[in-house]
Amino acid sequence: KQWYQRRVRGDRDGRRVWSDTYDWEGPISSLRFLSVHRVLCLVAACTVEQVVLFTHLAESRDLSQRSVLPDSTLYDSPTCLQLMDIDYDKEPEILVGTYGSMLLVYKLYLTVDGAMKPVRKYIRNYNSPIFNICYSDITQDGLFEIILLSYNGLHILQRCLKTAAGYIGRILRDYTPTETCPFFSEHYG
Repeated sequence: KQWYQRRVRGDRDGRRVWSDTYDWEGPISSLRFLSVHRVLCLVAACTVEQVVLFTHLAESRDLSQRSVLPDSTLYDSPTCLQLMDIDYDKEPEILVGTYGSMLLVYKLYLTVDGAMKPVRKYIRNYNSPIFNICYSDITQDGLFEIILLSYNGLHILQRCLKTAAGYIGRILRDYTPTETCPFFSEHYG
């Protein structure tokens, strides 16, 4: 059976303006839209192929601007995707979980010619297939944790304290008080 992904773009009146198709050899396990450096992108994972990044979706009229995430085929089937800003630069990274027990993290860079270049920044083996990736502030400290569901159970990845302290320090340095504190009569900040 042939699997495909179709992109259809319409105008405000609901008429179809154009469509495009990308053929896959198997089912799509996960799709995520993201905006990086003000470029609308789509990340798609196929269970028997690689993870593909489609870029410039708002500007282009087809799915021709694409690239494969490096090494996304080396660790068995990609099972799940998640987007999360793990390095505090206000741009999301792409997290890929695989049936081959690997967590892959990719950073997207904008090249001088305007293309998106995915670069693998992190890899870790969990010794069992990863079925889902999510993120939440489960410790209620204001910092999101990465939560992995694997065959062996739940894995919670917390931030490095030095990195988190730098992040919080930048927030406090950039903070501009706009209202008064309800507990004190003077401005805080």
